[in-house]
Amino acid sequence: MFRVLARPLLATWFVYGGVQSVLEPQKRAARSAPVLEPALKEVGLDDVSTTDLVKAHGMATIAAASILALSRTPRTAGLVLAGLTAATVAVGRPFWLETDEERREEQLELFLKNVSLFGGTLLAATVGHSPRKVKRAKAKKAKVKAKKDVLGGASVTAKKK
Repeated sequence: MFRVLARPLLATWFVYGGVQSVLEPQKRAARSAPVLEPALKEVGLDDVSTTDLVKAHGMATIAAASILALSRTPRTAGLVLAGLTAATVAVGRPFWLETDEERREEQLELFLKNVSLFGGTLLAATVGHSPRKVKRAKAKKAKVKAKKDVLGGASVTAKKK
């Protein structure tokens, strides 16, 4: 019951952030540029725009969060969101580059929020998928299949008589 509520609630932040990244990428691109642009140059992607990367990240986030909210393949959606969040943690809030102490504290707080969301996406990807639950589900499917096979064989035999 709680998972039915938890996944959409977790997804709301990601959908909101993704929409903001698509509609207003300049602010986020400027914030991540000091970390992202040197990395892009190092791998030979000088012509890739930070703004375009922010938009693409936003669209991928919206898609993965929507899938998580609808509980369609929650493990995959959770893992995709975890990867996207890891990218945000790595380049989105570079608090260590801030010289103003007040601004650094603010960025650190937002960085830690992103780290917490990263943990939440990992939980969303793994909760409810214990090996014991998977084993029970497989056993239940096998039992239903065996029952169908027995009933199917009985009806074939009854038709022959």
